[in-house]
Amino acid sequence: MNEYPTSWRTLLVGALLAIILLSAWEVHWRKQGEPIAIDESKGLWASQRARLEKLTPDNVVIIGSSRALFNLQLDEFEAEYGRRPVQLAAEGSAPMPVFTDIVENSQFSGTLIVGVTPVLYYLPFDRSIHPYGRISNWVDHYHERTLADRVNFQLSQGPERVFAFLQATEEGQMTDLDLHTRIENLVGYPEVPRVPGPPEWPAFAYSSPDRNKTMYSQVWEDPEYAARVTAFWEFVIQPPPNLPPPDVLEEGRKAIISYSTGLIKKFKARGGRVIYLRSPSTGPFRIAESMGFPRDEYWDALLEATGATGYHFEDYEFMSRYTPPEWSHLATPDARLFTTDLVRQMKADGNL
Repeated sequence: MNEYPTSWRTLLVGALLAIILLSAWEVHWRKQGEPIAIDESKGLWASQRARLEKLTPDNVVIIGSSRALFNLQLDEFEAEYGRRPVQLAAEGSAPMPVFTDIVENSQFSGTLIVGVTPVLYYLPFDRSIHPYGRISNWVDHYHERTLADRVNFQLSQGPERVFAFLQATEEGQMTDLDLHTRIENLVGYPEVPRVPGPPEWPAFAYSSPDRNKTMYSQVWEDPEYAARVTAFWEFVIQPPPNLPPPDVLEEGRKAIISYSTGLIKKFKARGGRVIYLRSPSTGPFRIAESMGFPRDEYWDALLEATGATGYHFEDYEFMSRYTPPEWSHLATPDARLFTTDLVRQMKADGNL
């Protein structure tokens, strides 16, 4: 006769213990300065991609890599332009799969701002390469997501807007705060790789529900924190050990420009407009980009072939006056000013 009361007492004790432990875990991360952040996931990206079907020719969509994500602040863009852009740029990703998807699989005919980070824009069409494959999987997820996927995403939004400890990425990065990833990191890996991997990638930004990106203030206030990010960049910008011969690289460059020309021609035919954006970079990152992707061969040639409008930070004082604290992305206060000035310039030029 006492079986059920005992079971209920056990369940209650277990629930209270779980609440206490999770509360302690949340308090711990709040004290570490971790903000409430929405997971930068394929579900979040897909929720914004879905908005394209209802946009008008007066709307703006942003695609590209992390510089377009960090440097174009949605509040400031909306304040100057009157309409809030849709943010589809993605960290560490090639823009071409998204560019292709919008032109081939949507009716959007507004303005498309394409962020150009040379090494990612000119990436080969190869899904085995992580920056290309990752965003390609996100595009696939948008087109293939089920009702269960959509419901699961919507249900996750409530808790993610309340608890900091739910921060997690699909790749399971070392900086994720969720318990599953932390336990895996605690257990460690059974084998030490023979070839040293990259330094630990420090989290240094968080997203809003519509994917507006905010950089942690530590990055521009604390040189030691910024150094953790630049240490990773130093590893990334090292020349690959098996660099293709010059003729293969040249063929790849021409192929990307030719493919871009075809996409833009089709997009323009239905009334769309493409604006290329080359955001600031500095330090060793800028040196590596200048050596590996000379402006005349990659940026100038791209604009000439496609006939698209372009804004390069070297051409405008308001774009070049900022120094990215970690060589590649603007601090959020600078990004807000950058966005305001850029939108004003685009409007003055008749491009918005």
